[in-house]
Amino acid sequence: MPGEQISFDVTADETVTIDGSEVPLNWTAPRQSGVHKLIVRDALGAETAKVSIFVLTPSTEISKAGYLGTYRIGKYPKNTPEGFIRLDKEDVNSPVSPHFKVGQFLCKQQPNVWPKYVLVSSDNLVRLEALLDDLNENRDTEADTLFVMSGFRTPFYNTAIGSAKYSRHMYGDAADVYVDTKPGNGNMDDLNRDGRVTKSDADFLYDYAAKLYANLKVVKGGLGSYGSNSAHGPFVHIDARGTPARWGRSPKVKSKAEAP
Repeated sequence: MPGEQISFDVTADETVTIDGSEVPLNWTAPRQSGVHKLIVRDALGAETAKVSIFVLTPSTEISKAGYLGTYRIGKYPKNTPEGFIRLDKEDVNSPVSPHFKVGQFLCKQQPNVWPKYVLVSSDNLVRLEALLDDLNENRDTEADTLFVMSGFRTPFYNTAIGSAKYSRHMYGDAADVYVDTKPGNGNMDDLNRDGRVTKSDADFLYDYAAKLYANLKVVKGGLGSYGSNSAHGPFVHIDARGTPARWGRSPKVKSKAEAP
């Protein structure tokens, strides 16, 4: 938050720079919201860490009409977030984790309005990264990232599309995702290797994630499997709500294609 003090835990021979300038180990965030680049270097000047810092825009700045500037937020039914990440066009490629960029999670509204505002949960990023890493290691997925079909949704947009009143998307800790590398055509890959792209591929990803998360120390959350419609292909919903939730999984059908 603006004005909040952050302490950096680095070794004695490491230095911390933000936006190219060295800063003290107790750094106070500026009053102006925005995106900053933190780099840690060792005694020889080599980078040991690179981090995006987002100074949030307080939710108290949302107008009575439900706007931050010209970007429509709407009204939260409960638990309004403390603040929002403010993004200008040049900020959308800022990394929020090793394989995801903040722009992947932007709400699908007001495409020509800048700045935009977004939320991205670190807990859900851990879940997404764990799934991607395991798929690449054990299923030869060869994916640089997961395609995020829907990430953050403003309450305004969430209501407009008729989604659940308390959707986790509004809090930045949910993402609708699929794997799209083979052939990289804007649709789910044939993950179960049956020669077709159907809901069974979403079910495969659902089962894969459920088994993985059950064996990892990650925040508990939701998993939902969805099929195709006229607007999109199959996908899986993943969130970090803090409690387990499961829905949308078709009845289990065993096949050789589902073998690891």
